[in-house]
Amino acid sequence: MSIRTLFVTLSLTILYQFTTAQLTITGNITTVSRQILPYVVVGIRQGNALISTTISDSTGHYRIPNIKKGDYHLLISHRSYRDSIIPVHLFTDTTINLQLIFEKMLQQVEVTGKKPLIQMEIDRLRFNVKGAELVVGNNIWDVIEKTPLVTTSSDGSIQISGTSGVAVYLNNKKKVLTGAALKSYLSSMPADNLEAIEVITTPSSKYDAEGGGGILNIITKKKKEEGFEGNTTFTDRQTATNSQSVSAFLNNRTGNWDIYSNCYLVNRRRKPTADHTISFLQPRYDIPLSRKISSSSLNSSMSAGANLGIDYQFNKDHIFGLILDYSGNHDRKNRDAGSQDHFAGTDSISYSENRDKLNAYTYSLNLNYEGLLDAKGKKLDIDLDVLDYTSENTSTSKTTALDAATYDPLYISDHFRSSAPQQVKNQSFKADLHWPLSSNSYLDFGLRSSFSQIDNDLLFENQMGNSWTKDISRSNLFAYNENIHAAYIQLNQKINTTWSFQLGTRLENTIAKGYLEGERVVNRNYLNLFPTGYLKYSTSGKKTYTLAVSSRITRPGYWDVNPFRTYTTNKAYFEGNPFLLPSTYYREELSHSTNAGKGNIIFQLAASQTINEIYPLPFEDSTGVVVNKKTNYGNKYSYSAAAIYYNQLKKWWQLSATMLTGYVESKGEYGNNIAIDNQSLYVSLSTNQTFTLSKKQRLSCNLIANNSFPATIVNTRVGNRLDTELRLKKSAGAFSFTLSATDLLKTNKDNYRVETGELLLKQHYYNDTRSVAFILNYNFGKSTVKEKRDRDPEFENIKNRII
Repeated sequence: MSIRTLFVTLSLTILYQFTTAQLTITGNITTVSRQILPYVVVGIRQGNALISTTISDSTGHYRIPNIKKGDYHLLISHRSYRDSIIPVHLFTDTTINLQLIFEKMLQQVEVTGKKPLIQMEIDRLRFNVKGAELVVGNNIWDVIEKTPLVTTSSDGSIQISGTSGVAVYLNNKKKVLTGAALKSYLSSMPADNLEAIEVITTPSSKYDAEGGGGILNIITKKKKEEGFEGNTTFTDRQTATNSQSVSAFLNNRTGNWDIYSNCYLVNRRRKPTADHTISFLQPRYDIPLSRKISSSSLNSSMSAGANLGIDYQFNKDHIFGLILDYSGNHDRKNRDAGSQDHFAGTDSISYSENRDKLNAYTYSLNLNYEGLLDAKGKKLDIDLDVLDYTSENTSTSKTTALDAATYDPLYISDHFRSSAPQQVKNQSFKADLHWPLSSNSYLDFGLRSSFSQIDNDLLFENQMGNSWTKDISRSNLFAYNENIHAAYIQLNQKINTTWSFQLGTRLENTIAKGYLEGERVVNRNYLNLFPTGYLKYSTSGKKTYTLAVSSRITRPGYWDVNPFRTYTTNKAYFEGNPFLLPSTYYREELSHSTNAGKGNIIFQLAASQTINEIYPLPFEDSTGVVVNKKTNYGNKYSYSAAAIYYNQLKKWWQLSATMLTGYVESKGEYGNNIAIDNQSLYVSLSTNQTFTLSKKQRLSCNLIANNSFPATIVNTRVGNRLDTELRLKKSAGAFSFTLSATDLLKTNKDNYRVETGELLLKQHYYNDTRSVAFILNYNFGKSTVKEKRDRDPEFENIKNRII
């Protein structure tokens, strides 16, 4: 649809609404003591026909629009008060304030209904994990690994339906990190308060255009009424080493004030192992025919974080709030690696000791205003954000040559160290306007501006005798500035009970400048338009069909453009790439949802195109050193089909299963004209089953299994990977006790075979995932507390790209 056509459509829609304006009933609902009453059902009836219903919001305000002149009855219903009927003669917009007097004395309420584990909405798949056994004592990363359509790897990468570049949100607040830092961040966040995880394969224009592989939106539990409540969880997990974590959530709502806080402390330890075999397909006399590297590591991470949120409600229409947030990580990696170079007539053996340290601190402040501008529901949200991130990244590598026969040390062949402190500062502003046009349609508008300054100072030093000497060829100072300005508009229209649609577009301007040792090496100023559209058809038999199209962009992370090096040995390292370009992503999708007895089935067909994709690939430098670096290799085209099945097979047996299959084609080149031309099928199967062993004893069992079959993507053959978990849970009052066993067969491994023209690499990673854990959870305080507001502070967009 052209911009001109879209403008005409929106103009005619708005004109239609003004020419057919109808009347509105509004008001506030309180008790006799003038305490506000939220979540009261208010209906309007004419004769025996129910015209419309609504629910009062968290401030006790209700609104019924688009009512014609005439005689009606208001129907008032609340679980703690008697139902009431009030006659109304309507001839103009009317305000009716209500006071409910006759309170029912409810002794006990038992909720027996339960949401299905899988739900399909117009633009997303919702994985309702609330109450599921897998969230207790686990972290968010653990739950993401078991989410339908989602696959992960040990290096922290996430794919949706086989496509990378996924953005992660928490309550619609962007939390997208990259690689190992993403995994570390989400692994430090307990999952006990999760409500759902939404898989958004085709995001609408309201979301940032960043993230070519779609969005994972993590939803936490809602708090409902006044009072104080909280919960705390302690976990002890045994892998090859022992790890512990403790977390607490507190929420207190009194009058116009809402104060809430999360805090956690995590001590994670792992002993991952890796084996690499490198064959040099174009050998020379000065480089080996092949190289074998075996490494073992002890990774320890101490993570601590806390936030404090305060909301103050001036009146029923206006709320002001702030969020103070702190997070800190102290990561240590002690990695020992043996390397054997095989030449035509002899072997060369060496031993490397690598010691990596990362200390990172993030401080952020969000100020937010939320206002209801009129009785028709027009709403304005404004956010101001400031963020400061500092990291200290140091690494030391010492390589000793060994005797090939006895493995005795001969001499130190290489000894160097590096440091790369990074600082990120950001200031941002955004505003969103929600404009109802009628009970069946509304417009959303939005503006955003973000200003980021990033400084990286890479110092490389070689040991010469007993002193350290700066290596000028490998040291540099890199500064990167990025400003992003965006605007969007989105129309949502329900035509009738069968048809509805959503149309939107987002315009973004990015200005990026990078300076290497004071010389400008990055100078970009580009404008992108990102249209999106959805068309939904629903039948009376609860079957739905949804057609969706979207376009996105993936910008390189701030750490991806930092030319810092992380060494495995002195002959293999990872390096950032300051010349990375953003990639663009397009997706077309058809979804179908239907009931199947007690459960439902969801089918999905999709095609996607990633242009100028960013992907990590290895190449050989002139000295035979293997360098892994992210690069823009070319384009990827994917075609996929997915089926998701959910059913309550028995009262004691709940089952969900997912099958994803597809075809992917990647084309391009990189390095020294290394060609990429791959075509591959991929298949993944997963199941999540819950068994109620004893309802009376509140004893249950959860079995989870995910298997990804081999596939080839961007010259990389990915081997089979099986992830399993068995959980046994016992509840007793406010306490719950869980025993968890994961990866007992040690099948959760990453195996890669990479062909690059010059190199053939075979890599095997095991991240020490076999574990047994004991989890203790305790809930305290009132169980009904008004929900804290979910806001989208802009500083999360910056934190997502820091590492």
